[in-house]
Amino acid sequence: MTGITIRQLMPDDFAIMREIRLEALQLHPEAYSSAYEDWVKFSEADWRAKLSTPVFAAFDGGKAVGLIGLWPQDGARTSHRAIVVMVYVKSEMRGRNIGQKLMQAVEIYARDNGFSQLELSVLAENKTALQLYMREGYTEFGRRPNWISLNGEMYDEVMMVRSLAENA
Repeated sequence: MTGITIRQLMPDDFAIMREIRLEALQLHPEAYSSAYEDWVKFSEADWRAKLSTPVFAAFDGGKAVGLIGLWPQDGARTSHRAIVVMVYVKSEMRGRNIGQKLMQAVEIYARDNGFSQLELSVLAENKTALQLYMREGYTEFGRRPNWISLNGEMYDEVMMVRSLAENA
């Protein structure tokens, strides 16, 4: 075993992103507000465009086993913020701190690129993800009731934030 490595995906890596993102959405629809049915329709150009913002993958050897993305906000008043998205680790790879490594890769990228605040949202029922985010220093700042509807069930969204300021 060669260990877990994390690297930023480039547009030519679109097939890696497509494979792992579709797996996440198909196997764990209750964990995301995005739907497999929407993403599976994307063209190659759409997938390449998704990589115009930072997306990182975790690799075990040459096989992608995790994914995370970052959506920088670019408005004059919001450019200090970035939103963490698409967090996923393959079920057979969980418990090996891969989620933590992905979160740290995004944090390093954010710090290096001048962001002082990271935000994310997670479905309230996703206790494992909530625990990871709290361990990584995120705090809840609000909830949206009935954020998504899946198979007739309603799910609340928990909104979380983490300051990257040195004195936070």
